[in-house]
Amino acid sequence: MKALVCYANGSEDMEVTAISDVLNRGGVQVIRCAITEDKERTVRLAHGSLITCDININEIKDEDVFDLIALPGGIKGSENCRDNKTLIALLKKQQNENRLLGAICAAPGYVLDTHGLVKDAKATGYPNCTNNIKNLSTDGVVFDKEHKLITGKGPAFCIQFSLELLRALTDDATADKVAKGMLI
Repeated sequence: MKALVCYANGSEDMEVTAISDVLNRGGVQVIRCAITEDKERTVRLAHGSLITCDININEIKDEDVFDLIALPGGIKGSENCRDNKTLIALLKKQQNENRLLGAICAAPGYVLDTHGLVKDAKATGYPNCTNNIKNLSTDGVVFDKEHKLITGKGPAFCIQFSLELLRALTDDATADKVAKGMLI
């Protein structure tokens, strides 16, 4: 399994770190991708962490396939993802090819819903960032299996969200083993 985890300037530190860490612990190949307009691979997260990613969004080739593309929240990070044309084209391709999308916090509303990627799916997200999601849930984590969409409400749910991503990519046993190892 291969997951593209998106890191933008202003992404929520806890969320993006949890996603990458939990997936990695579960044996998923994690590709940390900087979402910038240039070829820069280093981003500054919402609370100051400076991260150097594996690749930049502009280095992805048409033939690259990901089992999951995951978006952390953070208002500024979500806005930066929302406004990146290369990322949006990749997210639309991912959905059209019926592969998994994950988004947490501001990302479900600011990125996915803005570009018509939530559609009729049941989804959650950070309060006041999800105003246009038609089938909005108040749950902390929602997996709409029909639409291959996993969403999370915010930082308090980042581990649960990440474990749900891992479960969808692998199986219950793997997710449960990772959770147990993390004392969850």
